[in-house]
Amino acid sequence: MVRSALCLLLLAVPLPRTVAAQVLDSDVVDRLVAVVGDSVIVASQIQEEVQRLALGGAPVPDPTDPAYGELFREVLDRYVDRLLILQWAAKDSLITVDEEVVEERVGERIQQLTAEFGGQVMLQQALAAEGLTLTEYREILRSEARAERVQQMYFQLRVRDAPPEEVTEDELLQRFREASGQLQQRPRLITIRQAVIVPEASESAHAVARALADSLLVRVQAGEDFAELARIYSDDPGSAPLGGDLGWFRRGRMVREFEEAAFELLPDQISGVVETDFGFHIIKVERARRAERQARHILIIPEKGADDVARAREVASDVLARARAGERMTALAAEYSDPAAPDSLTFGFDQLGELPPAYGALRNASSGQFVGPMEYQLPTGETQLAVVEVVEVREAGAYTLEDLRGQIAGQIQQEKQIAKLLEGLRARTYIEIRM
Repeated sequence: MVRSALCLLLLAVPLPRTVAAQVLDSDVVDRLVAVVGDSVIVASQIQEEVQRLALGGAPVPDPTDPAYGELFREVLDRYVDRLLILQWAAKDSLITVDEEVVEERVGERIQQLTAEFGGQVMLQQALAAEGLTLTEYREILRSEARAERVQQMYFQLRVRDAPPEEVTEDELLQRFREASGQLQQRPRLITIRQAVIVPEASESAHAVARALADSLLVRVQAGEDFAELARIYSDDPGSAPLGGDLGWFRRGRMVREFEEAAFELLPDQISGVVETDFGFHIIKVERARRAERQARHILIIPEKGADDVARAREVASDVLARARAGERMTALAAEYSDPAAPDSLTFGFDQLGELPPAYGALRNASSGQFVGPMEYQLPTGETQLAVVEVVEVREAGAYTLEDLRGQIAGQIQQEKQIAKLLEGLRARTYIEIRM
């Protein structure tokens, strides 16, 4: 197990060609099996991965069996793909790893291993048998965690913007049949349509917020420190403590008005006051690179008061009455609902606890029923009201293809997108397989 981690460390740290030559010189105990860009993969890495498969219960042929060679090549191909992702992700300025997350994962893994070995002393003894100290092994785990996070972020960025891939009915059926034997019983499910009404600030509140944004713009233009003003005045809880820093972003990541303003600015330029659905922004672009910007912003959100919440309650009650009178919930949601809120959901009754407490009113709901307005507060303190149409309540039972159609289709489509992405990376990278 520990030696396998060492193999992953080699993947996370590409070797220069001079080191590759040294590997060839020491071929007495190992041999080069692949070159990927400026990195190498040696046979022991693949053998260790095959050993991990065997320890995990997977059937592994004897090394003298021709089938072992086929398995070896399959594992090697997976190693090549992982190394490709790491190499190309290193060229993407948007991919940065949060070291706090890495340390958290390393700590969890050390705790798990400590429990498995029966204490830290036993773990240290096991590591010593592999020629490692606990400090050295922690660094190996850090490299693993960083590499895993990099791969996840790379796929998220590339697959998100990838064109859709066709998924056929035969593919859906085959994947469902393959999974059927491992599926547990489907829990009791509820499907709903909803309109989520959010209180809107009054015109006077908008005027007050706009006046504050205008005054801050004057101060920024007069030379006051942008980051410090963002820390003091910005209503964006994510970026305000960072001086308004939004990091690097590309087109399509921000709302339209914000994006148009940001991409018209050159480095060190400051926008005027930009109004979006979130409020009033002042944007400062710090760095620019083709289709990317690194920027800060100050966000002033119009304050919502008790009268605004009262008006939202009236709207929600009206939406409920109109739905009960026969108007389609989809049309009402299009007219009144918060665009950021999902207009339909399917979930198990055992998941109601994961929703705002007001959704507990659905626990005894039945198909065709209208429920609401359900009022609740977000972690930010903002009030929302949901009007819900219960489309269907399904009792517990065996899963059907229709239950999982969307999930399976999404999984297959993502696999196809990743496969096409990897195919493109392979075509743009020097790869030599030496079997």
